[in-house]
Amino acid sequence: MRDLRICFVGDSYVNGTGDERCLGWIGRLCERRFTRDFQLSFYDLGIRGETISQVRARWRRDCEARFPEGADNRVVLQFGINDIGNITGTGRQVEEDASVEEAEAFVREVADAYPTLWVGLPPANEACSPMHPSEGLEVSFFQKDAEALNARFKTLAETLDVPYFDLQTPLLANRDYMASLTRGDRMHCDGTGYAMIANLIDNWPAWNAWFEDQ
Repeated sequence: MRDLRICFVGDSYVNGTGDERCLGWIGRLCERRFTRDFQLSFYDLGIRGETISQVRARWRRDCEARFPEGADNRVVLQFGINDIGNITGTGRQVEEDASVEEAEAFVREVADAYPTLWVGLPPANEACSPMHPSEGLEVSFFQKDAEALNARFKTLAETLDVPYFDLQTPLLANRDYMASLTRGDRMHCDGTGYAMIANLIDNWPAWNAWFEDQ
């Protein structure tokens, strides 16, 4: 029987932070793929607030601890939203050029080791900015920064020949998704928003191909 192991590596959107059902998009996505025909194990390796460099620093040990020899081991990445966060008093967490440079090294590392998919960063939650995720911390997110980074990530993915799913375009055009950003914890989308993300990725040919590859 096929032993499929998938590590979802990234930040709070991988974690599903703000979802009242505690499923996020990865739980909903993998639920649809449950079958007795093979074993599917998925691992939530999303940590809230992490920038790309922080995600990169831990990905290998986190994945290797969950990937046994002989299994069909794969990785899905999503990161970047925290890079564009502007902290009051200090500015943007990671400048655009630095994010892209780090992403190139990071994605190359992962793709050299395992079959890899890359999900783009979601739209910025401008409606609820500035946010106060913890005491003494105020952070704002701007859509122009999210769009610029997404465009460069998309181009980079083509260069690296790694499938990339652009979330920005369909979600920005979806009024229900944008409204979901103002509910829940008012920092992330609520469960309806995560369900929309899962619906989009579930129809992605690159994701579907993983389940046709028996």
